Amino acid sequence: MIANITAQSFDYEKFNAILEQQNRFIADWMQSEHVDDVPLWIVPNLDLWTFDTCRRREEFLQRNLELLHTSIEWKSDLVFPHLQPWYGVGIYATAFGAHYIWDENYCPQVRPIFSRTEEIEHIEKPAIETSEPMREVLERIEWYREVTHDQLPICLTDTQSPHDTASLLMETNTFFAECSCCHEKYENFLQAITDIIIEFSEKQMEAIGPRLSLPGHQMLCHPRFQGISVSDDNMVMLSPRTYQATSLPYLQKIAANFGGIAVHSCGNVTHNIPNLLKIEGLEQVEHAACVINKSDPTPTPPENIQAGYGRSGVIAKIRLHKSEACLLKKLLTKDFKCVVQITGVESKAESEAVYREFKEAVSIVLEAQKRSV
Repeated sequence: MIANITAQSFDYEKFNAILEQQNRFIADWMQSEHVDDVPLWIVPNLDLWTFDTCRRREEFLQRNLELLHTSIEWKSDLVFPHLQPWYGVGIYATAFGAHYIWDENYCPQVRPIFSRTEEIEHIEKPAIETSEPMREVLERIEWYREVTHDQLPICLTDTQSPHDTASLLMETNTFFAECSCCHEKYENFLQAITDIIIEFSEKQMEAIGPRLSLPGHQMLCHPRFQGISVSDDNMVMLSPRTYQATSLPYLQKIAANFGGIAVHSCGNVTHNIPNLLKIEGLEQVEHAACVINKSDPTPTPPENIQAGYGRSGVIAKIRLHKSEACLLKKLLTKDFKCVVQITGVESKAESEAVYREFKEAVSIVLEAQKRSV
């Protein structure tokens, strides 16, 4: 860990110069007709998500700055692009009355507050002001801007999908079972969650101002993207039919409102890739294709990612462990644009070695494909 990086000591000029150069590289890469290179993103292995850092505003900013500082020192095609006003995955659940539970050294959690569909059948969109965590996010954004003098990009907080949020609020067994057999009971509930996601996202955008980083959390960010990042991990547990009924319409509404969307999910999403591609305005996806479970315990096989998204025009940000360059041959094709995030790297020196190994593997795979045509 890099010690004593503060808002006063951070090298804004160096960071922004590197970010501007990166944005030009990504713009050229996105415009190219065929894939001749694969951007590698080596993110420093710094833990931002413990109780101490998440709950304490000043310490969380310092950790953010340490991450940005380290990312411009390590070997990588991409730097970590923004400050994060992250405050737990249950933030939208708190708007409906759930309370954060702070167990020692863990991120905040919520427990379900509804057990019967009658309790949510006529629920209405709540007011942002009723949620302390939502107020904290807006205050963090304002404070970030103040102490950094608007010199760094800021993204939205971690936006959990309507279905993910509903499963935090409703007794989980009941919710998943009824989604598969009588999903119409939840239409109003899911719409209310969608409405508060849109409203609070717009509120954050207004608070962030000119240095807004899109799509945001987890994603490749660039000024050309319009949509917001949404985490939709429940898709791994939903059948395509259930996902189409209980998730897809609400993601589409978010995409329509913002002019695009980027969707993250952990786990094996193979069965719902065709559904994701039905979203008009889908700009990007984020998945793990690793074998090493430190990256994801149940990843999507890389060949399924390539087969599912290849030639779709959707950019995929894919996580691989530092030891898994061998999987690139199953992932890459000249018609599939993906960014590879390499996990598990522990030092600047290791970043240089891992970067070389992966770049060589990328070159070998793409050259072999050219010769086979």
